[in-house]
Amino acid sequence: MGWRDAWFYSTSEGSHYKMIQHHIGKHLTEDQRKQWIHLLIETADELALPNDPEFRSAFMAYIEWGTRLALINSNLDEIAVGENEPMPKWGWGVPGGPYVAS
Repeated sequence: MGWRDAWFYSTSEGSHYKMIQHHIGKHLTEDQRKQWIHLLIETADELALPNDPEFRSAFMAYIEWGTRLALINSNLDEIAVGENEPMPKWGWGVPGGPYVAS
């Protein structure tokens, strides 16, 4: 799923539950997570997203947070959130709070 697909997905019928369904059982590796980050950074550069330290710091925090959650969810056998769980929102502050294992 590319960034455009993710944007359209999360602004149309997407939910956090449905997004996690895409990762369950995929058994992603740390190397794959790092490669995905690399591709996202290249895409940000190609799209000329802001290059200032504040933006890139927040952007990287979100990418780290999201890819680590995807890695965790990909190695689960069942979804650990409810069907009505809202999609996490990104802002300029802390992207999602500390991870708490169930």
